[in-house]
Amino acid sequence: MFKRVILIFSFLLTQLFAVITLHAAQTNDSLANLSLEELISRADKYDNNVYLTYAEKKKWSPAEQLSLYQVHANRLINEGDLDAALTYFRKLDSLGSLYNDPFSQFVAKLSIGEIHYRQKDYAESKIAFEAAQPFIKEFPEGVDPILAASEYSFFYYLNGKFELYIKELEANNAKLDNLLKSSKLEATDRNYILLSKATLDVFLARGYLMNESFDKAESALANARRIIDEHFPDESLLTDVQQELVQGELYFFKKDFKTAIPYFQKIVNLEETSFKEFQYMAKVFLAISYYQLKDYDQSLKFAEDAVGQKIQVADYIDYEMEALRYAYLSSKELGDMDKAQQYSAIFLEQDEALNDTKRSNFVNSIINNLEVGKLKDDLQEKTKVNSNLRYVLIGLAVLIILLTVYVIYQRRMHKENKRRIEEYMDKLEREKTEPRKEIRVEEKPAVEIDASEPVEPIEPDERSIRLLEKLRLFEEGELFTDPKMSLSYLASHLETNTITLSKLINTYKEMNFNDYINGLRIKYIIEKIKNEPKFEQYKISYLAEVSGFSSHSIFSKAFKKSTGFTPSQFLDYLKEDR
Repeated sequence: MFKRVILIFSFLLTQLFAVITLHAAQTNDSLANLSLEELISRADKYDNNVYLTYAEKKKWSPAEQLSLYQVHANRLINEGDLDAALTYFRKLDSLGSLYNDPFSQFVAKLSIGEIHYRQKDYAESKIAFEAAQPFIKEFPEGVDPILAASEYSFFYYLNGKFELYIKELEANNAKLDNLLKSSKLEATDRNYILLSKATLDVFLARGYLMNESFDKAESALANARRIIDEHFPDESLLTDVQQELVQGELYFFKKDFKTAIPYFQKIVNLEETSFKEFQYMAKVFLAISYYQLKDYDQSLKFAEDAVGQKIQVADYIDYEMEALRYAYLSSKELGDMDKAQQYSAIFLEQDEALNDTKRSNFVNSIINNLEVGKLKDDLQEKTKVNSNLRYVLIGLAVLIILLTVYVIYQRRMHKENKRRIEEYMDKLEREKTEPRKEIRVEEKPAVEIDASEPVEPIEPDERSIRLLEKLRLFEEGELFTDPKMSLSYLASHLETNTITLSKLINTYKEMNFNDYINGLRIKYIIEKIKNEPKFEQYKISYLAEVSGFSSHSIFSKAFKKSTGFTPSQFLDYLKEDR
């Protein structure tokens, strides 16, 4: 749903800097002197995580490191990579614990709870939210514990406890009013509290809407609008965008669809990449609004756009289900029954999995859209018309053939994977037991020569031998699992330079630096899994983190490239073999 209050203020960093052009060969040099704040600003301006990836290789103060993890995690949420975002929030939680920073731990646990909710893992979401609550008491007196308590109350909203959600926000808003009465407030602090109040007013308005208290919602939105217009007239604020969305929702739930549409359309037309979630929500509301106005072409357009985008939103309203519902209804009205049946089948499958009729029908119960109740009946009627015995038998025959082919294929693939894994494991065992061979290398000619003339091998010089010995000791350790490991990092550790080290690895290891490090990490995690059975129970994302990879996908690709099989195939093999 909305980016929550505390995260909002942590996002309000500096204004973006002058435009730069990235050149691969000059990137590190051009970024070397930038502060963390400047790197984060450039990541936002160019919507490019290369700046944050670069930042992670540098050493920062504890506060800066905490800020980096938080910013990177939130960018990953905006990009839809929730698993990677979870990894960074867990890092933030661990680092916050190490530095005794309750704010970072609170933000991390709350964000983890919200991500689990997006993934429909409601049990894990509840655990994370409840783990965040005790940290509120550790905040110093002032505005921060009020905002933290408001953050936590989002848990009530997600679970449909709107009365409790409203009660908490009203109490916290009153506390902000009391803070504003102080004559000792500096201008910056006053503006911070005012912006907090505007944000809480928008959240309150949303709570009132879900409770069908439209007059109160309108009053709360007017208060937020007044604060923004009086105190922040020339600033582009996230709260301002939220206010526009909820204003549209107010007219929508009052069934004034014509008035609601321009608000939603304005959000859809925003060019900023950081508002994808709001745009997705606005598209779903547009699909419903146009359907109610009987403009089925526009309804289908926005519904299908939302179905294709499929952003996982933390909200009591299930936007994915609404997009599917109105894609079906509009297709049916337009006479495209094949498309209608396609969307209705997906809807019913997910509705059964959700098993929450109240939440699934929440929006339509408010706007009294009685047609949505016909969805199951329509699908059953069409199924009866088309389900004669001949087609059923043909379908079953085709299914049996496909299943037979699939089973045969799976068995063959299983045998082939088992063979590859066994060969790879034998290779690892041989590498352990066989004595190290004398290193000899053929000097590669700088120009083309006659291939018929043999090239005499040469012995490595003393400097190379010393460096190779250091490299051997490095391989026997675990330093390569450090996520910050890079060519420059290792060169510094081995007391050499990057050019010499790169040439040595290419010559004697016969691979580039990235493949070399990834290969060491893969061998390391394979030994861990093989020798410590508990590792078989861990998620692949955790195995990736332990071995030094930044994400599940990068780990899986490197694993397959290095071994010829996937992590899942290897884990299945071990479970079968034990």
